Amino acid sequence: MEHIAAIMMLIGCTQGNVECKELPAPAVGFETAEECQALLQPAVNDARDRYKVIYGKCAAIDPALYIEDATITWAITPANELDVQVTFDEPAAPVLVAGKTGRQSVISN
Repeated sequence: MEHIAAIMMLIGCTQGNVECKELPAPAVGFETAEECQALLQPAVNDARDRYKVIYGKCAAIDPALYIEDATITWAITPANELDVQVTFDEPAAPVLVAGKTGRQSVISN
């Protein structure tokens, strides 16, 4: 299984920092932060013909937590920098369903 140590976030803006949206990164994740950094500038350059302003950042993550559900949030700071936060969601508690059919009880997970 591949270990992911970083993700790349690319944001393109058409009107200053008002109309911004996430752009596809060249890969879902990167095995090392260095690999992500090496591909960041080329990815930013590729998006320059479509957007007036491009922000890009590699965010390190714990490889052991990559398979967990995560929430990625981003914001453009007052200093015109991209802030990326990756938070891992708590695993959902298992759901226990019980039912009765005739005389047998059925329990499933």
